[in-house]
Amino acid sequence: MYTAEASVEVKADQNKVWEFVSNYQNFSQFMPNIERIELLEGDISQWHLSGPLGIPVSWQAMTSIKQAPNHLAWHSLKGTIETKGFIKLEPSPAGSKITVHMEYIPPLGLIGEAFAKIFKDPQKMLEDGVAKLAGLFNGNDVVVKDKAQTRASDASRQM
Repeated sequence: MYTAEASVEVKADQNKVWEFVSNYQNFSQFMPNIERIELLEGDISQWHLSGPLGIPVSWQAMTSIKQAPNHLAWHSLKGTIETKGFIKLEPSPAGSKITVHMEYIPPLGLIGEAFAKIFKDPQKMLEDGVAKLAGLFNGNDVVVKDKAQTRASDASRQM
């Protein structure tokens, strides 16, 4: 399993940030490789990713937490990839602090190998996405803070 997390402060009210990030259809504006997210019934959504070698990757996800204006979380139900993540919002001196956390298990086989090569640095990809999100609110380049990346197998070797 791969895990990545990044945080950034933006010059925007927490409610304004919540309006944007709680709508999955906005994710393609800042999350790398997300082509689109379709809202299905209830708390179910269909995620479409631009996969390795042009191979489309998709999965269904369920929203597990939606606590305005602080916390949004989801996890995959079925599809090409197993994933989960959350976005937490907190007030900050600048306006709002946004923390995005993602975890995923790449698919097996050839597509999994290609996926791992293309997405070899999920931390960098998430940092780029969070910086892009901040840019939408701040209108300028930002520095991503609170970096954290682990791979379960790496963590177990350190113990």
